[in-house]
Amino acid sequence: MEKISIKDIVEATGGKLYYGNKDKADKAYISRIDIDSGIIVENSLFVCIKGERVNGHKFAEIAFKLGALAVLISEDIGEEKVPCGKYAIMVEDTVEALQKAAVWYRRRFDIPVVGVTGSVGKTTTKEMIACALSADKKVLKTYGNKNSQIGVALMMFELERCYEAAVIEMGISENNEMDRLTNMALPKVCVVTNIGVSHIAQLGSRENIRREKLRIAEGMEEKDGVMAVCGNDDMLCKIYDYENLGLTQKTTEKIKNASVVMYGSADSCLYRAYNIEYAGTGTEFDFDVAGKDKIHVKLNVSGIHNVHNAAAALTVSDILGTDVRKAAINLSKYRPMAMRGQEYIINGATVIDDTYNASPDSVKSTLNVMWDRACTGKRYAVLADILELGNASESLHRELGSYIAGEYEKGRKTDVLITFGDAAGFIADEAKKVPGITVIKYKDKKDVTDYLKENLSAGDIAIIKGSRGMKMDEIVNALM
Repeated sequence: MEKISIKDIVEATGGKLYYGNKDKADKAYISRIDIDSGIIVENSLFVCIKGERVNGHKFAEIAFKLGALAVLISEDIGEEKVPCGKYAIMVEDTVEALQKAAVWYRRRFDIPVVGVTGSVGKTTTKEMIACALSADKKVLKTYGNKNSQIGVALMMFELERCYEAAVIEMGISENNEMDRLTNMALPKVCVVTNIGVSHIAQLGSRENIRREKLRIAEGMEEKDGVMAVCGNDDMLCKIYDYENLGLTQKTTEKIKNASVVMYGSADSCLYRAYNIEYAGTGTEFDFDVAGKDKIHVKLNVSGIHNVHNAAAALTVSDILGTDVRKAAINLSKYRPMAMRGQEYIINGATVIDDTYNASPDSVKSTLNVMWDRACTGKRYAVLADILELGNASESLHRELGSYIAGEYEKGRKTDVLITFGDAAGFIADEAKKVPGITVIKYKDKKDVTDYLKENLSAGDIAIIKGSRGMKMDEIVNALM
């Protein structure tokens, strides 16, 4: 973060200096903004957030003792808790104030931002875009889980003039969240990976999810803004018919005035991957760079979803002026993040750890990775409950079971399906309707682990996936 003063924060948030020396506020500089008192550094600003279970105001005194220069508050913490030479800034709502400050700080920089959203694949796409752009640029990218209303605000304060591009992940789960995120980030390029059913319990329908995701365009740069969407997605391939998608008026106007491009492997894509081949643990394909060039790309990850993620990265590289051939070389070095498709060889069997989170769409992507890989042994799918699906939970889990059964009949075989959890049991119920699949339902995670330890053999492939709350990584750790 570049140097900003207490006076700057007061003015940016619309707050008031509640405790502290007003005459010295313009010379008192903060070094960082934190919301966790456990990671306070010297001269930081600690934002006291009222959560459902924890009130951050209770940690203001601790923050000062650890070196915080100031706290952002929405309730009185008592003058006795503010040491001499320290500051307390009062605002109505600390989260909204943090976002206002982020908006102010972002506008100090003329750095192209790439905003990435979608139902699944946001993090991998963000990582691949950053990897590709790093071929010739110093890139800031979202780290950790900072893709939320608070996280994106904190990421804005990571901007410095040394960066030549920033790749910011934007996640939403409710209506009217995206407009705040995109207003903070002001993306030059908006990337939308897909429209699935994640958070459908809160948003109601895929049409509503599309409307909210596409609101990323509302913060897009007025000049030279680009909307890049995956043309393989059945909801996004209609992007050119934006007038009839039920979008907000502001979204429609922004898209109308932007350059809109599609990437992916569909014939309609301007930036298109083709001649896709899966070899070993990787993937190769040719890539048409909007009719200007054709290059060959090698990835060290499997799955058509990763081809599309890489296509997004190469598309953004071309848009922002990075040599696409150099970007492709960088992508060949990309490796998946922890619990997002990492592979382990355990007793000769390949175990694919995709346990970070799950949605029906991402489960299908992981299944396709398993089916597309050459296998001399058995294919094991170990699937746990997918959470946050609301009233659609049973039907969506059953649909996954039907999908597994349908693909089996096409020759894309799952030899053993193991489910963990009540909802995942519906997957099993549908899959077992096809003779040939060994289907086992467990309600104890240890039973899953014990079965895999006893049965996984050399040449087998096992995928392990479930929502984060199911903690399926514990099974992977127990196997190693």
